Amino acid sequence: MSLQAVSLSEQIARHLSERIITGELPPGAKLPESELAKDLDVSTNSLREAFRLLEKQHLIELQPRRGARVCDVSEVQVKDLYEFLFLLLSQLAERAAASWQPGQIEDLVAMLPQLEQHFHNNDMPAAHQLAFRFVEIATTRFAANRYLETDIQNLIPLLKRYSFIALQEDTTEFDVSLQIFKRLLVNIVGRKQQDAGADIREYGENQCQIVLRAIAKRNAA
Repeated sequence: MSLQAVSLSEQIARHLSERIITGELPPGAKLPESELAKDLDVSTNSLREAFRLLEKQHLIELQPRRGARVCDVSEVQVKDLYEFLFLLLSQLAERAAASWQPGQIEDLVAMLPQLEQHFHNNDMPAAHQLAFRFVEIATTRFAANRYLETDIQNLIPLLKRYSFIALQEDTTEFDVSLQIFKRLLVNIVGRKQQDAGADIREYGENQCQIVLRAIAKRNAA
């Protein structure tokens, strides 16, 4: 394929991250620089910059003299990600509840019927994509702190990877997540900061357990 854009390295990183998230590039897979550059029709310099972006997102690791490889998925890594990222997201939810102004919340609230429709249609990939769109908009709009915003944005691709594992493991648990999401929106609109933060942490804990079960099954197979 050929990738052409102003920010070529970011497009390459997004393309490779999608392949990692969906498991097309599995844990431990090597990413041969020359071969990939040829397949994508890009320079090795652009590919190396993309690798650095992916490393910052904890999707790949760059090993001296051994090149790039897709990061493994372990119980410890999953627990660490959910503990830290959902602490940040709970702060984001509390800030949104405290600071939203007319014109900043309506489009996010409007996503709930869409999310419910995806659930009733059993279209979990679409629901998954919409939920992350919600997080991305909310982060840009309400973080009000460059470090909080940057940390969340850098960790979202890894969360997508683990969420995709959860989606493959047990779609019945999505109903639980949907109910938490509804409650979260009610609490944000109602400016209930602590409740909104607690909702986000509960959402993360619920999903973390699904991912851990999936990992345990893979390891036992």
